[in-house]
Amino acid sequence: MVPLLERRVTLEQQSSEATFLIIQRTNFVERITIRFFKQPSFRKIKLDKFGAFAIKQMEYKCNVNQISEAMSEHFGEEAEPALPRLMKFLEILEVHDWIIWDDEEEK
Repeated sequence: MVPLLERRVTLEQQSSEATFLIIQRTNFVERITIRFFKQPSFRKIKLDKFGAFAIKQMEYKCNVNQISEAMSEHFGEEAEPALPRLMKFLEILEVHDWIIWDDEEEK
């Protein structure tokens, strides 16, 4: 399975150390809070270096195993245990509907 960012979620890199996920607030309740309570139209989530690396790998349409291996190669021992850490990160993204899953067998 290949994790991909949902279409309302984008990656923004402000510097070499500051990477953010920008999530557009689009559901009905959020649109009301934006309009009547002057809330921002997007959420900005700061990522650590592991999360930023994983998201960048998603842009290359890598599957979970490939992302885990790339993290281990890039960060070495610092990323270990890479696969459980990556799975927890993807689980959080999935719970918030910030990623979708693409079946790599279709390609």
